[in-house]
Amino acid sequence: MQTSDTDIISTSLEQPQQPEFVQDHLEQRHNFLYVMFVLVAFALTSIWIMQNSVNAYFQQTYHRDSPFAVLDQFKVWHIGGEIGDYLYGQNEQYDENVNAVNNKMVDEFNQNYAYTPEYKAVEARRIQQEKAKLALLEKQRSKQELDQRFMLTGQDQVFFAGDSLMQGVAPHVQKYLEDKGIQTVNLSKQSTGLTYPKFFDWPKTIRETLNSNHHIKVMIVFLGPNDPWDIFDSTKHHWLTFKSPAWEAEYRARIDSILNEAKKHNVNVMWLTPPNMHKDQLNQQMIYLNEVIRSEVEKAHQFVVDSRPVIGGKDNHFAETMNTPDGNMKVRSADGIHFTVEGQKIIAHNILQYLHLAN
Repeated sequence: MQTSDTDIISTSLEQPQQPEFVQDHLEQRHNFLYVMFVLVAFALTSIWIMQNSVNAYFQQTYHRDSPFAVLDQFKVWHIGGEIGDYLYGQNEQYDENVNAVNNKMVDEFNQNYAYTPEYKAVEARRIQQEKAKLALLEKQRSKQELDQRFMLTGQDQVFFAGDSLMQGVAPHVQKYLEDKGIQTVNLSKQSTGLTYPKFFDWPKTIRETLNSNHHIKVMIVFLGPNDPWDIFDSTKHHWLTFKSPAWEAEYRARIDSILNEAKKHNVNVMWLTPPNMHKDQLNQQMIYLNEVIRSEVEKAHQFVVDSRPVIGGKDNHFAETMNTPDGNMKVRSADGIHFTVEGQKIIAHNILQYLHLAN
């Protein structure tokens, strides 16, 4: 078969055909380069956005700046960090919202389906028992702390300060303590209180006593019936009306001066609040003073004894007699203020239950 010149020329002008395996190789190479480009771009973008985390990692791990610190001079670099901080904050908010929804769903399921009435009853009893156990432990801890606070040795002394109420009670406590070898100091004085320091200045007297006697470990204070009077403000030269805010602030300051002096000398304070009174006006005044004294002493972390229930008073009402193991006894005197001898002994016994002698 003869070949024409035209066929030869046409064949010589056609491009040579590449084998199929060469085309596959080129396509794979193209795909590889594309994937590498995407990975590199993703890595660079990630570093750009997470630059603050990367910088922190280098500083914490290698104790030097990261290699990307040189890019801090470029504003566009900082934009990436701002974007990263924003996205991180949004992610935290999203996690919080998801957790909140999850917790709500779990709570609703438990309340409506899982927690049967029987389960709730058992759980309520368990919680109540746990609270009772914790309350008992706290009570025991408080008692141990109180016992230690009022633990007395042969080297310690007890200081009594107060008005005629204390004058009647202190001797009974003193006799018991001194029989046990504990020395006492009793400066109680009738018609005294905190409102008339010119007649008798208790803060000054207590300060001088504690400064001169370093063996006092416990101070017991009992006063109040002589205090519902106006206080003279020597700095402004005018009278402060009883129960007014200015009067109360001054009265609290005088209580604080005593408590601060005790703290200065490491003296533990037992402060008895006044009992209920027979006359209604005086009783209302004592109700007010009870609250003022109690709050101020407790604020100083010292110990308060409310004498009203001790001597038989209930709901702020005066009681002349009191039921005791020995029968019904008269505990208040005819003036409706002071105690009978039996009443004094009851108060004294209550004080002694908090005082402990070291072995």
